[in-house]
Amino acid sequence: MYKRILHDGKLCYGKHAMFHLVNCNEHILSIEAVQTFITALVQEIKMVAFGGCQCFRFGEGDEIGLSGVQLIYTSSITIHTNDLHREGYLDVFSCKDFSEDQVTDSINKFFLPERVECQTIFRE
Repeated sequence: MYKRILHDGKLCYGKHAMFHLVNCNEHILSIEAVQTFITALVQEIKMVAFGGCQCFRFGEGDEIGLSGVQLIYTSSITIHTNDLHREGYLDVFSCKDFSEDQVTDSINKFFLPERVECQTIFRE
């Protein structure tokens, strides 16, 4: 089915949840830890990975951090971080429904952030 997420009585193409992770533990600084988190998250929200998670550190000065992407059969999971402030910006976009609460729980258990903010939009 082309549009398979029902939101407010309307079929939508996909859901895009955007998470802001504030003041995380040291895992937010590690390429290996972020790859481990994303690999586990794919399973926890019942998605199917397409290839491996790619994650790299780059930037300059106050803007050094990680960027990672995991393609999934229904779209992608991306993360961008800031080393200095131990912040992260995680996006989950999928045409298959998933639980934002499950993503938040996974974030809280792995990165131990001070807080997590989430915004969700639906793509029609």
